[in-house]
Amino acid sequence: MAGGEEKTLTPKEIIHHKFGVKASYMIEEVRVSSQSTCLYRCHLQLPDFSVVSNVFKSKQDSEQSAAELALEKLGIHPQDDHHITVEEGWEDIVERIKYIFSDEFLSSDHPLGSHLRATLQRTGEHRGSVPVSVITTFDSKINSLCKVINPSMDSDPTVAMSYIMKAALKLSDYIVVSPHAASLRRKSPYPPAIIEGLATHVESIKVEAVHIKCTKCDEEVVAPVVLDISSDRYYLDTIAEKLGLKDASQVMISRAISKTFSGYECRVYSAIPKLTSSNDLKKSRNAKASFVCCGQDIHGDAILASVGYTGRSHDLEHEDVTLKSFYRICCGMSPNGIYKISRKALIAAQLPLLFTRESNWRGPFPREILCMFCNQQQLAEPVFTTSTAPAKSMSDLLSSFNKIKDDSDNQYSSRGNWGMPGSGKGYRCEVKIFSKSQGLVLDCSLKKLYEEENDAVQNAALKALSWFSMFFGDMDVESLEPCYTDDDLNIQFNQRNRFKETLPSSRVYQLPEIIRNGESRWYMGMMPWEKKRVQNIANGSLVSICYSVYLKKDAEYSKKGKSLKELIESNEEIEFEVGHGSMNPHLESVVTQMSVGQHVRFSTGLPAEALVLAAGNDTAKAVSLLSGLEYSVILLGVKGPTEEQMEKANIVEKVAEGFFLQSLKD
Repeated sequence: MAGGEEKTLTPKEIIHHKFGVKASYMIEEVRVSSQSTCLYRCHLQLPDFSVVSNVFKSKQDSEQSAAELALEKLGIHPQDDHHITVEEGWEDIVERIKYIFSDEFLSSDHPLGSHLRATLQRTGEHRGSVPVSVITTFDSKINSLCKVINPSMDSDPTVAMSYIMKAALKLSDYIVVSPHAASLRRKSPYPPAIIEGLATHVESIKVEAVHIKCTKCDEEVVAPVVLDISSDRYYLDTIAEKLGLKDASQVMISRAISKTFSGYECRVYSAIPKLTSSNDLKKSRNAKASFVCCGQDIHGDAILASVGYTGRSHDLEHEDVTLKSFYRICCGMSPNGIYKISRKALIAAQLPLLFTRESNWRGPFPREILCMFCNQQQLAEPVFTTSTAPAKSMSDLLSSFNKIKDDSDNQYSSRGNWGMPGSGKGYRCEVKIFSKSQGLVLDCSLKKLYEEENDAVQNAALKALSWFSMFFGDMDVESLEPCYTDDDLNIQFNQRNRFKETLPSSRVYQLPEIIRNGESRWYMGMMPWEKKRVQNIANGSLVSICYSVYLKKDAEYSKKGKSLKELIESNEEIEFEVGHGSMNPHLESVVTQMSVGQHVRFSTGLPAEALVLAAGNDTAKAVSLLSGLEYSVILLGVKGPTEEQMEKANIVEKVAEGFFLQSLKD
């Protein structure tokens, strides 16, 4: 953006400037019977009140409308004073830095105030020095101003850091910019009365965390670590020491990881790329990146920890992060893992291959999962486009099937319509995924027609999720064959290398050799008893089961010479639809042969180690001694498909058979 060019902030940008992550937008779909398109209404929640927009044709318009209503309540008029030039942006950053180091800010409830107070407990040259990475991480106002200067700075957090240091140089009479580290401190000391008033007794604490070590052999070693934070020490200095860094100014802090996966807020801490020259920064970017579980590139070693300050309290808040938490986060960074965690069934459940009926679907809908996945990968919200096309009715399709059998001419030989079980018209859907800079990442469109518009949308989202899962080398779905063909689906990827740059966390954790060589993978193909089994429960049925999964250790490796078992997962009642891949194939295959009330035990091999650790306790050291899994299952109930659904399935099957016969004839 050229100097002097004006940047007009939208209502939503102004809300972000004032509230940052405290502003929460929720989009509601509004279906109007008289219109074929879907409308949207936005609910905006702010700390002190909420507003609801009118309905609009686009999500973006509904969000801007909600932001406008919120500004009206706040008495803010965007047209008056929110046209900011780049020069004004620089001036505002300078003023914001000056305010952060003011007397009044020191006692504020802002997280930065707590960091500043903690740095004043240090001794020596670093006393009162606040790492620039802390300012960029916890001050949304400065980040908004940096975006005025460079709207695409989200892709590189070091850009905002360099802007802050540059702006701080204009405050040479007030701020000291460290020449050797990315940190700022106030030049003149704070009044003694203020410092004494802030003095509190802080207990020394020990916090469990996870250390991700990058070895010389290009492998990652994940191990627990204890952060021993003394009462007179800044906690980021302790983390820096564990990472082999000089002090907190060299620590990069990731954005917060969703509580959905770990149960509490945690962040990834790693070495900050050098800011001294463009060459150093380029070298740092090209360095080997360690495991990424937060949508941000990590350089070298990293620590995953739940410790820090919030705006709610001046105290240091903390939770222990175990290896189990780490692997749950790993699992939750893939579409399949998101679904598994939402169903509280990491071992048993898996993302279905088909979306059939809303009434039978269990867990978050595919569209919801895709939006969650894009958000955590720092991608733009998915864009869905639906269209309609004429489609033959079921009776017409059955008629064409009969004509094929009678060796008559078949006027409906195109495969395009036969799969749509409806009458009159059908729906198709295309979903596009863009990066935050609006570069196309994925374009996925369905050729198949659906009777309901929502079915088309959900299936398009599900196909996109399936492709992302395969790209990520998902923990236990990489060997699954897709249930669709090129005739069903059009899909366009960016080049693989560019795609990996767009999705920072696509580099999955490298598993140990015993796992990588396939000895302990799920066996996803034909099961040993597959050819002999008799399926008692029809596809499309909704079944309810109670199950437990145990880790087994061979008798020769146990102390007393007896086989040992450890419970790692259980559900008193869980439902799934038969025939659509929402449970792992071992479990579903057994359940479909059972009768209601029957209790069955069976064994399988081990899944990926990471999945076992995410589900159960820390068994990393003993995993090579474990012989497999044992399931205990009770079939609680079965709800079969309706006659109408069975009739539709019959017709589709017959029509498919008819086209097969026609192809042989041709």
